[in-house]
Amino acid sequence: MNASAPFPPIVAVSSCGNIQRPPPGHIPRLTLQQRLLAPDCRLRLLIGPAGFGKTVLLADCARECPLQCGLLWLNCAGNGLNADQLAQQLGRLLDYPAQLTADEVLLALAQETRQLWIMLNDYPVRPDSTLDEYLNQLLSVTPAGVCWWLGSRRRPNCNLSRLLLEGELLELGATDLAFTAAEVADWLHHLDPTRSAWARELHESTLGWPAALRLRLLAAQAEPAEANAPLDCGHDHLLGEYVAREVLQDLPAELLQMLYSLAQLPRFNPALCDHLFGVGEGADWLRGLIERGLFIQEVEPGKGWFVLFAPLAALLQRLTAGVPYSALHVHASQWFASQGDIRAAVEHALLAGQPEVAGSFLERFTEEQVLQGQDLALILRWRSELPESLLCSTPRLILLNAWVLLLVGRLDEAELCIDQLARFQPRSDGARTRELFAHWQAIQGIIAYGRVCAIGARSNLLEALQGLPQSAWSQSLLCRSALTLVAIGEGDLELAHKLSFEALKQARLHDNPVFEALLELDHALLLEARGEFVRAEALLQRVLNANRPEVLRGTPVLARLQLRLARVQLRQGRHTEAASGLPEGLANALECGDPGAFNGYLCLAELAMGQGDLAGAFAHLGKAERLMQRQHVSETLYRGTLLLASSHLWVAQGHHARARMAIGRVLGYAQRVKAILPTPNFPELIPRLQLLLLQMELAQGRDVREPLLQLREQALSQGRQALVSELYLVYAEASAACGDQTAAAQARETGHALRRRLAYHCLWFSVAQPVTPAAAAQRAATNTLSQRELAVLRLIAQGCSNQEVAEQLFISLHTVKTHARRINGKLGVSRRTQAVAKAKALGFF
Repeated sequence: MNASAPFPPIVAVSSCGNIQRPPPGHIPRLTLQQRLLAPDCRLRLLIGPAGFGKTVLLADCARECPLQCGLLWLNCAGNGLNADQLAQQLGRLLDYPAQLTADEVLLALAQETRQLWIMLNDYPVRPDSTLDEYLNQLLSVTPAGVCWWLGSRRRPNCNLSRLLLEGELLELGATDLAFTAAEVADWLHHLDPTRSAWARELHESTLGWPAALRLRLLAAQAEPAEANAPLDCGHDHLLGEYVAREVLQDLPAELLQMLYSLAQLPRFNPALCDHLFGVGEGADWLRGLIERGLFIQEVEPGKGWFVLFAPLAALLQRLTAGVPYSALHVHASQWFASQGDIRAAVEHALLAGQPEVAGSFLERFTEEQVLQGQDLALILRWRSELPESLLCSTPRLILLNAWVLLLVGRLDEAELCIDQLARFQPRSDGARTRELFAHWQAIQGIIAYGRVCAIGARSNLLEALQGLPQSAWSQSLLCRSALTLVAIGEGDLELAHKLSFEALKQARLHDNPVFEALLELDHALLLEARGEFVRAEALLQRVLNANRPEVLRGTPVLARLQLRLARVQLRQGRHTEAASGLPEGLANALECGDPGAFNGYLCLAELAMGQGDLAGAFAHLGKAERLMQRQHVSETLYRGTLLLASSHLWVAQGHHARARMAIGRVLGYAQRVKAILPTPNFPELIPRLQLLLLQMELAQGRDVREPLLQLREQALSQGRQALVSELYLVYAEASAACGDQTAAAQARETGHALRRRLAYHCLWFSVAQPVTPAAAAQRAATNTLSQRELAVLRLIAQGCSNQEVAEQLFISLHTVKTHARRINGKLGVSRRTQAVAKAKALGFF
């Protein structure tokens, strides 16, 4: 038989390798199989680190091989295969003469007429240029009827780009091979339903790494007495053994030590590796690890930064828990500082256990970085890790920390911090003393504004602007922004417009898009106060579209723009658009640690109110309050707005006394303080509280026309057109209640015309339909009772005894009694017959 002779179809698997049988609990990954089986191409390539299911997936596909195709399966044994051995193995599988050389195997393969699937499993991990070149030649001469399948931990150095260009390559990487959260849930439910609750935690801890999923579960199943125990690192011993044998065992000593070290680093690149492990050697070793497919992933394609696969990094960190890596972090901190990456420098200094070094690096943060809101949440975390004495050791650190606390709304802490400057006075340098005092005044002015104190805010801010040097232009811009908000709050919208224009001009002179966007937010708030919602929306859209996402990303400004845009869309009655934009804006605000997330929850509450879902609205307001309390935000920044929203809900439920008490609490404070300002981002707080109070008095039959006229005249003089339109409509109701139909008709027509002109279709904190007490009780009960309690109540209504309920729901008698007590308490009854009667009255059944 010669190499060019025809060969009979191959129908059996060669003895050179066997297709792996499905592992226990195996679920075919049909979606991936379909991706692999659908196209007609020369090479199907599965690239992924150890334990990513390449062999299992190849075997599943092999079992789907068409009958007219011959199937050849070759286990390459991971390492010990060179080009000549590969040629010999292929020749034996193809029934070629045993004496053929590697080149002759190529020639014979080029003349092959049979339809074949050639599956090379576990391609050698150790880079071998000769082997890769031979594989490239095999792929080049392959006739149309031969399809190659390759499972490998590393990407072979072949002309894969040409195959891709010709449409002859289908490649699946580690991301494709990893299990999704849904696949983990299905797999766990199929394999061990008792631990189905672990699905989310398993996916998060393994990122879908198949070997880790299986081995962690096997370790847990070995402890049947703890079937309900939480998943923890104690279930990692089998995975540790697997990694030791499959990943670490054959690594050269220098690469092994480097891999342990890289597990301690959040990210790395070749230059950092050169600095840490030796010039030339570090980058070469990193390249060697990457070439071996050792779980190193590029953060962003083309950026040159890499990370070690998080589950493996966590495992290696536990394995090396007793090894000191402080020197590694010290050197990394020095390198990042030399590159100007102060954030990473501080992180590594803290990991090295050197807070003094971290504090010195912290001083290098520029005012622009901090005042733009960059890394606020991170700096707050550093504050908790650094000694208080260090944070107040220099005037610069005091100012930095005071501004950070101010930007996240922690006014009392900011004041205590800035007062530490007194320890550095008097100074021999008069100019520096005046500069520090100007910084102190700027921060005190913004604190006063946050505490709704107009007089202290204005005086300190104006004096600070006189004393701040030109180098402190970012602080000056924040002072101008605060003065603009003071003017809006006081109703001097003309002055606010002038101040806003001057601040914007200064920001543009410094060519700072973040500060410019921040000041455009003030302008948009001014337009909202005037009721010009269409112009406000156009402005916000323009700012969002003018800046590339990376410019504003990482600052609270992006989230504030998104949330403000949703709010003006809501004012125009475009609920769907507002609802679609809110989640991203809220997520960005929470990620930055920005208290502006409060406004996101407020908008969600308004949407729920507009749909008549009072329980949902209260839930969102509760989240908003908890967020402010957890972040230690000063109450003056949010309490008044929260009480206004809650009062509207209470009025809708008929709880007028509770609403009146809340409104009186805020207005009473305003009466005592006199020069009170509204909270930031809600400049109409006081007049809207007064309006709601008058509406409640109108509902009780009182003549409120005179105070309504006074409030309307005040709003007209300030230019608050949206508020004016509402006051016209409430005045129409008051006039009609007093029998003055002519005045009522005129006021109603004027109010509706003004609302149409403003495109003001959704009033602040309005409820779609009045909620009757019975409907309110039904909603409250429905939202209060859990699904299990509703199930128990239905069975009780059918006449079942407690024991019968327990048997039908497979719960204990004690649990049934507990549910029954809770149901009675929530429905306000004392007996089960009363609970059933009230449930029927509320329409539960």
